[in-house]
Amino acid sequence: MKTPKDNTLIHKQDSELKERLLSRSTKDPEFWSFRHNAKREMCHAYFQYPAMMVPQMQGELIDCALTVNSSIKHIFDPYVGSGTSMSETIIRGIDFTGYDINPLAILACHAKKGPFFAKSLMQKIDSLINRISNDTLRSIDVKFSGRDKWFRRYVAFRLSKIRRNIMKEPTLWARRFFWISLAETVRLVSNSRTSTFKLHIRPKNEIEGLDVCPIKIFKDILDRNLALMKKQSKKLRKGDLLKAGRYTGKVIIKLKDTSLSCANGNGNEKYDLLVTSPPYGDNATTVTYGQYSYLPLQWINLQDIDKNAHSACLSNTRAIDSQSLGGSLVITKDQMDHLKTISEHFESTVECLKAHPKDRVKRLTSFCRDLDLCLDPILSVLKKNAYMFWTLGNRRIGGEVMPMDQILIDMLKHRGAQHVASISRQIPSKRMAVRNNVADTMCSEAVIIMRKGSE
Repeated sequence: MKTPKDNTLIHKQDSELKERLLSRSTKDPEFWSFRHNAKREMCHAYFQYPAMMVPQMQGELIDCALTVNSSIKHIFDPYVGSGTSMSETIIRGIDFTGYDINPLAILACHAKKGPFFAKSLMQKIDSLINRISNDTLRSIDVKFSGRDKWFRRYVAFRLSKIRRNIMKEPTLWARRFFWISLAETVRLVSNSRTSTFKLHIRPKNEIEGLDVCPIKIFKDILDRNLALMKKQSKKLRKGDLLKAGRYTGKVIIKLKDTSLSCANGNGNEKYDLLVTSPPYGDNATTVTYGQYSYLPLQWINLQDIDKNAHSACLSNTRAIDSQSLGGSLVITKDQMDHLKTISEHFESTVECLKAHPKDRVKRLTSFCRDLDLCLDPILSVLKKNAYMFWTLGNRRIGGEVMPMDQILIDMLKHRGAQHVASISRQIPSKRMAVRNNVADTMCSEAVIIMRKGSE
């Protein structure tokens, strides 16, 4: 039971956190955009993943939370993506748990969390390249629908050489480092355009004129990522955060559907802080994480990523996206009524969309329904009065702005959470889709800071 003294302390922390966050933009209106300070360095730069968060921003948010609550020991991200929040947590010496429904995201996180055995990795890279060079097999080792559309035959031969010889590496941590480097290679050598997250075939003349050497590209990426890993290792050693090459804290990464459960299997352990950025809308019409991941994952041993990774996620180009937030447009009246009851902003937005085709309301509703399903599992693993940092965008549907920040605030308030502050920021450098024929490209996003209730 809370005492008046407890309430006073909580309100004091809320006021201090709000002041620290808002004072940044008071002094510099562009502070939160990180317009001139958004470079991805160290492990952040291993792999080009869609719509990655700005590391410096996530780090600043964590630092603000630590300033008002120095007892934060474990951070949680239920939509971990490529691991920006994870990497920023690690360099601060804090325990971390992250989940995602996309195997490629989980692979990126595993590769980034270490261990950091630079000398051993150098030797393993040399051995891998030697095995590839001595591989004389002329076979293509993967089969999937559309393979010959997306990969020229000589490219597929060489990718198979790389794949075969990665699988001969005996240590899992090294294979994961190799796999994420192969994923970046696949992205660059496939016949899909690199200017969009959706699978979009290059023009025939461009494909015919494209001369790529997958093995050289792979080796260059390995060398680059090794150098990035060394820089990460140096920073962690400087902070006394490595012991025999391994991070001294705890990092848990799992392939998981957050709407089903956020329990980590460690009894009743709860997290001190949530730092996350869920998808900004249904993947089919915003950022197609699953489509983007489809080709790289075809060449990777899924069991090296997570024991729960299954080939069903690659049954078609839409499989991962259909499992994500807003993946199903089948909506019941009860689901619609529930959302209207808990969020006045959802209800008013639905009214605005009435004059639009019915699929517009369905897209909004399916996404909000799925996000709502995730909130109870998420809140259940947070400590009482834990702060939550949610970064999300107010996308457009049919020309109408969807106030996702306000809808999420409504949903969380319905569950007893308190709204502490909101930050609006421009996105000058976040890698979003260049074109989107369904939804306007977003150039701003919101960070809402909430505090879980004490009951």
